[in-house]
Amino acid sequence: MRNSGRMNAAKDWVRLAAKLGVLFTEPKVRSAIADRLKDQMDDVTDTVTSKYEDAVDRLESAAAALRGRSYRPSRVVGFLLGVGVGAGLGILLAPAPGRETRQAVRDKATDVKNRVVESATSATGKIRRSVTNMPSTGTQG
Repeated sequence: MRNSGRMNAAKDWVRLAAKLGVLFTEPKVRSAIADRLKDQMDDVTDTVTSKYEDAVDRLESAAAALRGRSYRPSRVVGFLLGVGVGAGLGILLAPAPGRETRQAVRDKATDVKNRVVESATSATGKIRRSVTNMPSTGTQG
């Protein structure tokens, strides 16, 4: 009796696997599943990026407070590492054909470049303001 229950369970699993195999051969189903997975990955990526940036900011603030100064190269390294990991995951998990994937990567790279330029411009402005507002040392030169 016990053996027949196991056989029925095994048959049920085989039937389920066969049905899923046939279902996944349908292009519309694969496309819908790929789109949904991509949306979920984008949500996860956004959440992880946000948490990572918060953690980096807190660590940098703590380190700067301990040193008595501000130190930013680790943020640049972290950003570049994040860009590399994000691009790699995007390429690996891309459900689209090569041409579409390359275009999507180009679009993302342009977005990232624009963000970097904006960030660099903002940082340059902050540095200029802080240098301008530095107290005089009392020497002329």
